[in-house]
Amino acid sequence: MNLITVILLAAGLCFDSFAVSLSCGMSSNGTVEKSVYIRFASILGLFQGAMPLIGWSIAYKFKPYIESCDHWIAFILLGFLGYKMIKDSLSADDDVHCNPFNFNRNCLLGLATSIDALITGVALAVVSVQIIPGQSEILNIMLAISIIAGITFISSISGLYLGKTASQALGKKAVMAGGITLILIGTKVLVEHLFFI
Repeated sequence: MNLITVILLAAGLCFDSFAVSLSCGMSSNGTVEKSVYIRFASILGLFQGAMPLIGWSIAYKFKPYIESCDHWIAFILLGFLGYKMIKDSLSADDDVHCNPFNFNRNCLLGLATSIDALITGVALAVVSVQIIPGQSEILNIMLAISIIAGITFISSISGLYLGKTASQALGKKAVMAGGITLILIGTKVLVEHLFFI
């Protein structure tokens, strides 16, 4: 697996993170500080990078256990957060109480969007990763993980700012749209695993 292949792999892995960031940007109502966006995207990138590293480290040992329930975990986490956003968007209160930028919720979103990357890490353990040919396997794996985390960070920041723009135009409707998006992403993950994998 060369540099181009790793970049393509990273791009494929970050789609859910981008969509989740877009929906969370919609819920920000334009009031979230830049540093919070950076933290949010950093956590998503960290999870997306850490999961393949964990998968690579344990390789096949826990693969059957992870594959049997990863889609349910993602579905439940994203569904719960999406429901909370929709519920709060229907509140008579002008302030939407569901804060996806809360550290704990941020970590839940990072986990939910990166579970599939754990299996990717297992795949990295059985192929030859040669970003810098002739260098050690550990160095090449760490470079691959860094690329995956970096691309996820960039896509998450982009999604947040696009969502923020939509939020300023749509107000509470954007929060509801963000919640619906989270539920749809969770449903997509579940359906793909139950019927197409």
